[in-house]
Amino acid sequence: MSLNTPVGVKTPRHSMYPLALGLLLASDVQGVEQVEFNPAFFADRAAGLQVDISRFNQGNVVLPGSYRADVHLNGQWIGRETVSFVRVPGQDAAQMCLAREALQRFGVSVDTVTAFSACTDIATYLPGASSRFDSGENRLDLLIPQIYLVRQPRGYVDPQHWDSGINAAFVRYNANTFVTQTAGRSLGSSYLGLNTGLNLGDWHVRHNGSYSRTSTAAGYQSSASYVQRDLSPWRSQLVIGEIYTPGALYDSVRLRGASLFSDDRMLPDSQSGFAPVVRGVAETNARVSVRQRGVLLDEVSVAPGPFVLNDLFPTGYGGDLHVTITEADGRMREFIVPFAANANLLRPEHSRYSLSVGQLDEIGLRHRPMLMQATYQRGLNNLLTGYTGAVLGDDYRSQLLGAAVNTPLGALSLDLTHANARLPGHGASEGQSVQLRYSKNFADSGTHFALGAYRYSTQGFLSVSDAAHVRDLAIDGLKLDSVSRLRDRMDISLNQSVGSGSAYLTGSSQNYWNRTNGNLTFTAGYSGAWRGLNYTVSAQRTRDLLSERVDKQVDFTLSLPLGSSARPPTLTTTAYHGDQSSGERVSLGGSLGERSELSYGFSTSHARGGGNASSADLRYQASQGVLSAGYGQSDAYRSSAVGITGGVVAHSGGVTFAPELGDTIGIVQAPDAQGARVNGNRSAQIGKSGFAVVPHLTPYRQNVVELDPRDLAVDIELKTASQNVAPRAGSVVKLPFETVSGQALLISAVREDGEPLPFGADVFDEDGASVGIVGQGAKAFVRVSRPRGRLRVKWGGLLEEACTFDYALDTPAGGTRLRQLNAGTCKADRHG
Repeated sequence: MSLNTPVGVKTPRHSMYPLALGLLLASDVQGVEQVEFNPAFFADRAAGLQVDISRFNQGNVVLPGSYRADVHLNGQWIGRETVSFVRVPGQDAAQMCLAREALQRFGVSVDTVTAFSACTDIATYLPGASSRFDSGENRLDLLIPQIYLVRQPRGYVDPQHWDSGINAAFVRYNANTFVTQTAGRSLGSSYLGLNTGLNLGDWHVRHNGSYSRTSTAAGYQSSASYVQRDLSPWRSQLVIGEIYTPGALYDSVRLRGASLFSDDRMLPDSQSGFAPVVRGVAETNARVSVRQRGVLLDEVSVAPGPFVLNDLFPTGYGGDLHVTITEADGRMREFIVPFAANANLLRPEHSRYSLSVGQLDEIGLRHRPMLMQATYQRGLNNLLTGYTGAVLGDDYRSQLLGAAVNTPLGALSLDLTHANARLPGHGASEGQSVQLRYSKNFADSGTHFALGAYRYSTQGFLSVSDAAHVRDLAIDGLKLDSVSRLRDRMDISLNQSVGSGSAYLTGSSQNYWNRTNGNLTFTAGYSGAWRGLNYTVSAQRTRDLLSERVDKQVDFTLSLPLGSSARPPTLTTTAYHGDQSSGERVSLGGSLGERSELSYGFSTSHARGGGNASSADLRYQASQGVLSAGYGQSDAYRSSAVGITGGVVAHSGGVTFAPELGDTIGIVQAPDAQGARVNGNRSAQIGKSGFAVVPHLTPYRQNVVELDPRDLAVDIELKTASQNVAPRAGSVVKLPFETVSGQALLISAVREDGEPLPFGADVFDEDGASVGIVGQGAKAFVRVSRPRGRLRVKWGGLLEEACTFDYALDTPAGGTRLRQLNAGTCKADRHG
């Protein structure tokens, strides 16, 4: 039974209990709830009057008209449709009309539909089917036997329901300043990272770049500027500008040109792109910079101890990440986080392609060649996927042929690449490269093992990027040996569940034809818990790319919550031993606020041979951005850092701020609903303008966006609390939520004979609109839009079964609390 109590209205808990007592019978007829109540429960005992409760017999009466509704088929949201209802003689509720085209959009096999009639009960032409429409939630539920449906993969959303969004512009920013004073000199650096976008129709303009300034240099670097749109019929993306080639088969390179490639996110079984996790250990308040192919992706300030960066936006899928740690005392360390694609298998008859054309635009190139790269993958059957590719460019040719095999022991791929590079003045360099990839999830043992790649290349083989740099040297008449020629490389990744904890290992080994020293790096660790005590053991081996020095370090960390509250502070102690330093560190951290808005951390450390150090860090997440600050000092240095991250979205309704922004976002519009939170997010909250940003939406998938009315003022009512949307990638979708404003009142009044107002009577305003109902204790819960006026209470169809009373507020309507008034006598309505 639905009494259509508005969302956000805090009705008295006891107001509808007698309705439940009077329930005799409930059934479902054409999607409208039918209930009957025993009138004896609602009789006025003193006056012998009877309240007309027939209107409660149908809890969801639909009036004729057109409604924009979310359609759910067998419980699964499938899109939005405009649904029409027409009046049927003899029925209180209107009848839904469904056109044959609508059934086809819903996934019904129209060839199975017989005796079709648009404006009749769906069960008449689809036996066993039923429909139910909720006008309060604008939701249409269809239950249709599977025999009448076109089989679709789970999670499928028809492309016609993909939302292209609105015209909008946005900026995602990350700004921080880091200053350290050591050895009598001050060293400072500032960083501003920008991800900007402009959406005009189906076209999306994007620019990503960063500005960095140090004591010796400053400048702005663009990582990508392009326009993009999806091509639904081809399930592909078209990108024009500064782009990156896909890195699944060939190493990803940067081009100035155009790229057309398959987008598996449009498929039900798709998975998003992969970005590696960066792990490391900072000895002091440090600055961490992450680069890919020379492009600065991110720069953050971190507290002493282990750190994890798991929210990177790689410029292309493929290409190692170069991580630089700048300590507070000026020391710098740099290491590589390997980034290679895993073995990819495709389903039978499924294909994937890419075509990229343009001028090679790698950092440091002086003579940029033209280039065309094409790849194609095809699932041949359940066991075998074949793939091929070719690269054609100025003075360079490459062909690739390979296959991936699905075996009981895991996914295995093997490919061979032949390359020929012409070097002006030096003839040709020709060779082959063989690559083996492996990936496997052992569900029973909780193991995920991925041999990202083992590659062996002959001495004459040059990749696209290496060939371009060697060609540069050849044209300028310089020595060619300054470019390292890879001989072999192996990447490994292992994650294993062990008891209540987990172990991990990531590593990379590289050797070169023209270098005596190779490069071996790895990070390994184990985390577990024992009786509330969390512990972690980790080891790391890196080769400093600046000094070629090998650094090994082992850490042992214990963490213990102090107290049994919901968010107790945590005491953490770490002992570390490395080639460069050893010592102990103790820290205390936690969060404050109703939703943990404020995070804090304090630490002190002792380094053997290096003295003592201490630091403090704060982070505050507001609805408009995230502020952070840190300070550290020792006998040798003093350091401080300040940062802010967030986003700004400009749209037709104004400018809305957010603490974070993803690639595909939503704009919630709920007028006057200030304070309502989106999806329970601690930071996504409706502001004074009536807008809020949904920072992350999954493209081409159903996304449920809900408003939590708990923080709403009582004078605001949400007509609906949730919506569904399937946005296109990169879109900014608008999600309007209808609201009703008015002062909420709980009014006490009695009839002229001194008897209370009948329970269940309707209350109308001067315009004849229903504004509330009389509950128990003769108290009427109403919502009014005027500071004064007259209300009419009606409990039957006769003239004498109504009365009126006046109300007046001592202050203007509006407020955040439920107001109570005593209206005195409700006078008999003698004029109708």
